[in-house]
Amino acid sequence: MIEIKPLHYFLAAYEEGSITAAASRCFIAQPSITHAIKSLEASLGVILFERSKQGIKPTEQGHKLYKLATDLLLQNQQLEAAFTPSNKIELRFFIQADINVEHYWHIFERLKNAPVEIDLSIVDGIEQAQLALIDEHKLPAQFKCNRLGEEGYKLLVAQEHPLANKAEVCLSEFEGLNFIERPYCTNRQAFERLVNENNIAINYKGKAIHDLQLQGLVKLGLGVAVIPDSYISANDCLAYIPITLDAPILRTIVLAYRKLPPEIMAMWP
Repeated sequence: MIEIKPLHYFLAAYEEGSITAAASRCFIAQPSITHAIKSLEASLGVILFERSKQGIKPTEQGHKLYKLATDLLLQNQQLEAAFTPSNKIELRFFIQADINVEHYWHIFERLKNAPVEIDLSIVDGIEQAQLALIDEHKLPAQFKCNRLGEEGYKLLVAQEHPLANKAEVCLSEFEGLNFIERPYCTNRQAFERLVNENNIAINYKGKAIHDLQLQGLVKLGLGVAVIPDSYISANDCLAYIPITLDAPILRTIVLAYRKLPPEIMAMWP
């Protein structure tokens, strides 16, 4: 019999495309993710991922398990909820780690003002969710979505940094800068590819575990960072500088949903 927890770890690895990112998302050590995947492969007698230096890529059997596992985990949640007496409508919400949730406050206001009482819980993985704030290209096929907006990225520096007063920066000006990395950024590979293609040498001084920490490290002058537009604030002692690129790196944020109760579905037709 297949246990539920390894399936959660498998789904995280599938969606992140990386054992490291999956471990960070699940708040566990990397060996636990690896062990869970190997355990599933042994139980099912299949290979779920092709492994390489670039990360992991689902096999045909991996894609098949992903679809079945997402349905199974959601049904498991619904089964538990069906036998828990309550007058409230339970709603499970996933928020992608590198999205500034405060920028989308209107979504939560709408839920608070819904015509029914909602018991909202924030879940660790989208496989458990009915609603999600997520980058469109990370959206699983089982979800429908409404687009909330498109955003680019800025170079984040302390106000006293030599680049702070520049109207814009080009990629060549990254040369030699000390960077604080955002390992949870969904576009980090696109930036790394651009830097490598242009033979730009930058120095990584550490990795942030969330954006509040990232901003604090930049304020202290420990490095600079690349951050989405939605984090821009006028009163935080930081400067946000547009990055000039031949082909801008953008992302589209969506409100994703599936299998909502009729009362909630009416709010997002």
